[in-house]
Amino acid sequence: MKIFKTALVLTLIGIACGLLIGLSNQITAPIIAENERKAELKAYAALFPGLDEANKLDVELQGAIYEVLEVKDGGQTVGYLYKGKLTNSYGSIDQLVGIKTNGEITGVQFLNLDQTPSMKPAIETNAAVYKGLNANDINLTNLVVFSSSANVYDTTAGSSFGSTTMRTILRDAINQFKNEGPVVVDPYQNIFGPYASKADDATFTATDKVTKREIIKDASDNVIGYAYTLTSVKNTGTGSNLTEYIQDQDWSLSLLVGVDADDEFLGIELVSSQHTEFYISKHLPYFESLKGVAVATYNTVDTISGASASLAHIQELLNALQGVL
Repeated sequence: MKIFKTALVLTLIGIACGLLIGLSNQITAPIIAENERKAELKAYAALFPGLDEANKLDVELQGAIYEVLEVKDGGQTVGYLYKGKLTNSYGSIDQLVGIKTNGEITGVQFLNLDQTPSMKPAIETNAAVYKGLNANDINLTNLVVFSSSANVYDTTAGSSFGSTTMRTILRDAINQFKNEGPVVVDPYQNIFGPYASKADDATFTATDKVTKREIIKDASDNVIGYAYTLTSVKNTGTGSNLTEYIQDQDWSLSLLVGVDADDEFLGIELVSSQHTEFYISKHLPYFESLKGVAVATYNTVDTISGASASLAHIQELLNALQGVL
């Protein structure tokens, strides 16, 4: 009888503990899920500050990628978010990679970095290298090379396993992006938004390099800025100091430049180019850095090396725009 009572008490205690655990899980599970959701939304905003929606895509996934989100701003597709997860000898890495429709990488954010604590700063430093680079320019064979010191992209050694895992996920995100193909977006929409309209400015006197000015209005018919078409043919010249050149070769370049009512840069889009794509695309972060800068007074210099011919051509066109303003 005593044994029966003991068993009954233990059973009741077990049932009570089970109920408490179940109740605790019901309380904490939604909190944990909400905290994870907030962390993800924070990571989304870090990679695409202007996003107003991110919708999951039903696509065939590549490698470590387990989810793809299409990012929209003002109803217009501006890029993609790629979630990828891998495990190495020290734990797992769950990361987010942002890539714009033009191939520009907006950065790498970690949703979970379960690695040796002393190695985390090095992995994060190496991940930061890719922000602003173009996915189409990265050599995927060289990207996943074991050892941070040997990899051509890493800047910090001492986290070989973690950095290699991070780069493997990044490689799969780039492959996913290339598999889906970039979205072709109207350059006017990229600068002025999806609801802007344009009309030729008949009062503008064209020059040899600034060939057209258009008046840009919003959906309420308010003037929000102007679009200038800049185009010219420039000789690459000669010289052993030029990394990107064909001796005595003429190359054409056309840019669409948006400015506001105060003649400050709203955006610069590459319309057409005969320059080597690998080099001309390197200037995209430079275009981003000019937003909000007064056209008449800008004196910033593109710090990208190895693209001297295309840089000189870009600056020639922007100087021509300064001349008409």
